Amino acid sequence: MTTLTKSTALDRRPEGNQWEALVSNLKSLLDQAEFDLINTHFDAANRRHPAWSIINAHDLSVHYERQHKDYVTNQAISLIQGEPTGDQWLKNAKKRIVQTNDFEECASALAETRCYGALLGCGFEVQPVPTSKLPTPDFEIEINGERGVVEVATKLEHDEQTKRAEQIAAGATPPGVERSSVQLPNAKMDITISVVHPFGEPDPDKKGDTTLTNAISRICSVKQKESQVIEGRFAILWIDFRDLSGWPSMLELDETVPLTVDNVGILHSGACWYAFYGWKGAPVLETDYSHSQISTPMAHFGRFHPGAPKTSRYSAVALSLAEGTVLFENSKAPTLFGDGVRGALTKLPYFNLGRSIANWQDGDVDRTNALSVSMIEAICKNRGL
Repeated sequence: MTTLTKSTALDRRPEGNQWEALVSNLKSLLDQAEFDLINTHFDAANRRHPAWSIINAHDLSVHYERQHKDYVTNQAISLIQGEPTGDQWLKNAKKRIVQTNDFEECASALAETRCYGALLGCGFEVQPVPTSKLPTPDFEIEINGERGVVEVATKLEHDEQTKRAEQIAAGATPPGVERSSVQLPNAKMDITISVVHPFGEPDPDKKGDTTLTNAISRICSVKQKESQVIEGRFAILWIDFRDLSGWPSMLELDETVPLTVDNVGILHSGACWYAFYGWKGAPVLETDYSHSQISTPMAHFGRFHPGAPKTSRYSAVALSLAEGTVLFENSKAPTLFGDGVRGALTKLPYFNLGRSIANWQDGDVDRTNALSVSMIEAICKNRGL
């Protein structure tokens, strides 16, 4: 019998207490006071510190569902420490990670750490770019003579959703929240039910505003100014969704494909695919509150669509999701990257080849998306949507 296995430089998980044998991981960078602070902290929205799951990944006596990000972050730190300036970079990153005043800042530092380590694991030479008063990318990278830049963006839930969670944690009951209690023989169980909209709650009075169209619009507009791009070099936008809404798996890999259908025949448009390749007027398919199929015309072009009023300068976007990383190339970018870069990126941890859209051969991006558009239009016509 033949056994097939798959691994990457960042996908070799030590078992049990073997984590303690790692020379470097996030826990090894912390003193006891910092470790205790992260371990006990909850913010006003009752969220644990973003680094909590990472520092406890090795300790099997702490019971929670491990995520890929926990292992990837720890192993990234080990790779970064092997770099000439790695210790200093990690020292600066640790300051941002350990603090408890700014959830987003901590999540951003962790996302940059994962990106840095992932790029090293792919074989890139990586040079962190010092911050300045002018916009700068996070990293300059090079492989086989091709030079480019990477800008990391951390996508968290919408501010209004965080404020709502803070109200609930404080005991308030905003509209749409249900509270109940169940008295057990030896305890009382309080239950709170709230609908979560990570990308913002749709406005029922605004035409075309739905849960999915909000998600598409918000993903499309990440780092919209593109001021970190350097002329003449390829540029990658790295969007990390792994701390989205406290439930990173809320944005699933299916959101990177044009269209899926569930077990009762309801069609669902992929938020990420539409955000980059959708077109103005495209049918955005989802369910309403009664679980009926609805279709809403897309109000704008996707970021990489040829019809977009502004040509994106990013050569590609890397979508870092809970269960994998997906690459979308921009065939119209002013600077494209070659096969060496493209091949190296397939070594990213948990890279999802089947859902990535790239010019494996010249013209593949345009051909793939033309087929997707044809499928969407034909299915909508056949169903009368």
